Amino acid sequence: MRRGEQERKPMNKTMTWRRVLAASLAAMLAMSLAACSGGTSATKYTITPENENEELVLGNRPEASYWFPEDLLKWNADKDPDLAYNVSTVPLAKRVDKADLKPVNDTQNTDTKVMAISIMNSSTSGNAPHGLNTANANTFSYWQYVDELVYWGGSSGEGIIVPPSPDVTDMGHTNGVPVLGTVFFPQNVSGGKVEWLDQTLAQKSDGSFPVADKLIEVAATYGFDGWFINQETEGENETSLGADYATKMQAFIAYLKKQAPDLRVVYYDSMTKDGSIDWQNALTDENSMYMTDGDHPIADEMFLNFWWTEDKLAGDDLLAASATKAKELGIDPYSLYAGIDVQADGYDTPVKWNLFAGKDGKTHTSLGLYCPSWAYWSAGNPTTFRKNESRLWVNDEGNPSVSTPYEDDEKWTGVSNYVAEQSAVTSLPFVTNFNNGSGYSFFREGKQISKMDWNNRSVSDIQPTYRWIVADEGGNKTKADYSDADAWYGGSSLKFSGKVAKDGKTMVKLYSASVKTGAKPTLSIAAKANVDTDLKAVLTFADGSVETVNGKKKVGNDWGVIDYDIAKLSNKTLTGIDFTYQSSEDKTGYELLLGNITLKDGSEETELGKVTEVKVDDSEFDDDALYAGARISWKTDGKAPAYEIYQINEDKSRSFLGVSNVENFYANALTRVGETNNTTFEIVPVDRYGTQGTSAKADMDWPDNSKPKAGATASRTLLNVGDEVTFTSASSKNTAEVAWFLPGSSKEHATGKSVTVTYDKEGVYDVEITAKNKSGEATATLKGQIVVSADVMDLVLLSQGAQVSADGFTNGNEKPEFAVDGDVKTKWCVTGPAPHELVVDLGAPKTVSQVDISHAQAGGEDASMNTQEYAIEVSEDGTEYTQVALVKGNTEGATSNAFAPVNARYVKLVVNKPTQGSDTAARIYEMQVRGADGAIL
Repeated sequence: MRRGEQERKPMNKTMTWRRVLAASLAAMLAMSLAACSGGTSATKYTITPENENEELVLGNRPEASYWFPEDLLKWNADKDPDLAYNVSTVPLAKRVDKADLKPVNDTQNTDTKVMAISIMNSSTSGNAPHGLNTANANTFSYWQYVDELVYWGGSSGEGIIVPPSPDVTDMGHTNGVPVLGTVFFPQNVSGGKVEWLDQTLAQKSDGSFPVADKLIEVAATYGFDGWFINQETEGENETSLGADYATKMQAFIAYLKKQAPDLRVVYYDSMTKDGSIDWQNALTDENSMYMTDGDHPIADEMFLNFWWTEDKLAGDDLLAASATKAKELGIDPYSLYAGIDVQADGYDTPVKWNLFAGKDGKTHTSLGLYCPSWAYWSAGNPTTFRKNESRLWVNDEGNPSVSTPYEDDEKWTGVSNYVAEQSAVTSLPFVTNFNNGSGYSFFREGKQISKMDWNNRSVSDIQPTYRWIVADEGGNKTKADYSDADAWYGGSSLKFSGKVAKDGKTMVKLYSASVKTGAKPTLSIAAKANVDTDLKAVLTFADGSVETVNGKKKVGNDWGVIDYDIAKLSNKTLTGIDFTYQSSEDKTGYELLLGNITLKDGSEETELGKVTEVKVDDSEFDDDALYAGARISWKTDGKAPAYEIYQINEDKSRSFLGVSNVENFYANALTRVGETNNTTFEIVPVDRYGTQGTSAKADMDWPDNSKPKAGATASRTLLNVGDEVTFTSASSKNTAEVAWFLPGSSKEHATGKSVTVTYDKEGVYDVEITAKNKSGEATATLKGQIVVSADVMDLVLLSQGAQVSADGFTNGNEKPEFAVDGDVKTKWCVTGPAPHELVVDLGAPKTVSQVDISHAQAGGEDASMNTQEYAIEVSEDGTEYTQVALVKGNTEGATSNAFAPVNARYVKLVVNKPTQGSDTAARIYEMQVRGADGAIL
């Protein structure tokens, strides 16, 4: 919003918490497992090891979409190679009617809605549609408080029209929440261009808006629910664009709604009726034209800017005034969302709640949270992430039944203080494994089958409605949380831990519902506990009755399924699913895990799915052919809601690769194993109860990489007599031995991955490296790599303050000269299709031997923005250039490239792949050319 392109920080990747989880799983690391239910008796699983190279990005990886307006107009679904990966297949679930909601505290208001504008992925570009082999994903889970989620994205360097990635749409739809994409026109300071606004608002002579038609097509094709329009581009010299732009925007939205009435459109309180960017922080005469033209509605909803809660505007009581204005205009006040910006401070954000609601909880408008994703991006581990979310969405106590009347200290009260919990438990079967869509392992029926990190939010389950309402009696003392170390199916389970007494009892309120139990209802719970435990189901019905049902056995030390006889409860409307537990003995350090709840109508017949054909559509390999990216698709009989993807090992066992809810999968950074040049994939359909159906297989061939490749780097290449230089092998990873021939050095013959030498005479020297393994050897000779001269006292910084040019720049604050000003806080930035070029003119020929570059991370940006692939070229005349260095696969924020010394006046940086993803904006904070101050060769 008004800040333009947002900073997005990933979770801390030091992984100390990952190692703790690994330690807790140590007892479970037997390498072969018996078949799970539904497989054959011969099926074995080899536990998939931890990821070796999750950061590797291969060129065939599918990517979630984003566009500039002109690109969107060219988009053709039939020709989109990633289309099948980007379609959401989960229908929007029906929720319990708001009139039937039962608030759990005195201040909750069932009229009040919540819009979450959330950064669900770390950037606009480079996002995998259905996750990858990393647990680093924003697995938001407090959907019960959200009525609408806006997938926030867009930047001047990547694209400004951003549909939600399908895993986010799937996750929202599972929980009954519509998900919207973003149309983001940045402010000028963030690279905004009026031409993007002109292209979007261009109208044909027949009255149609081509970009609006494309927005409708994208939403219908991808399966999401609408668009959030954020227009903040100011125009030339930050003056008003003019009323014509306001009129065009109104007509654009009206056309969009007329052509697609069911598509939701939200307008951000930014541009006024005269075309100025002037946030009103309320519904006023200045911006009401985007909600109504007096006779007809325009946008469905408006997100009000954040300043209504600031001291300078508090006296205007803007939300109350907005509600009054809405009623005057025939607009529902709850279609207005009072914005609160929590991106920076989360639950420490000060809010004047008395301007939003009275002490009775009655609110003037609905609530809009900008970047509640703070809970994830500010966390360093899953535990902190859950604590952040609980505090943000619930309260200090993590108990939504506790209400907090407004007090003058502007303390965060939690969303549950004003908003009643909603539920998508409205049909049978209801099955949850409490799977949040990511994990540090994968479990199947309580057995660990993978230690590989993973995420796929498309397969997440409905999480408990109430977190947490827990009542202890008789000496019990319970803490409710999740376990990331053990699960029934997927990567997580519910954990209830603490102290229990033999005569104690704990009641847990878990799910709200509105669902008919069916003719032959059955209920089961998968659980385990470190003490024998009596686990009872507590079911509440619409008629007010409550049934407590005993399990047919106790919960024991191993995972087991407890059945409950609920046949007598047929054809009743269930409104609550809760449970109680009692331990068989006193226990400090008690732990109960819940892994699955299955409620179904036993009279319904289920059929197992069948995979009929598997294809490896495309494969790509890293330079050493040690890792692969594989696009896999399959055909089915359409009866399976999900599919497990396995690699078949030489001993015929399965190794888990992932799970998918669609008929395709991308195997990312697949590690080469064994001695063969072939991998077999097996796709196994599973029903909603986890039972496996009939699978099918396909093979993928790998390139022969048995022989090594030789390569080397030098710490510096321009030396004085006696200076040390360290050579490091850059040979392929399958290299077993390295031999060096360094003529003229202090160690002409050496072995090992690196060697440090000196030269005692001036001259030009070659470097030779030989890489060996059992399949053979390869030798690389670097001609003239080392120059030793008495004229070299030390490498001189040649480029600072030099003349510089480039293929473009985003704005006056990001010009080419900022790349050579010696300040790592300033940068050269250019957008548009790569490659991008930056040319430094040294003024006269100099002997150049090294270029040091400060990429995005060195300037404080996210590591995902670091330049991945670039070349360095040199020239004496500025016309004919010679490449002296080529870098692929870089992930570092600062790089140093030493090359064979050469005389040059011009040094060119060619950015071929500007970021780790698909962002095409180059971000270079500093480029330092080093060598000798003069042409000494």
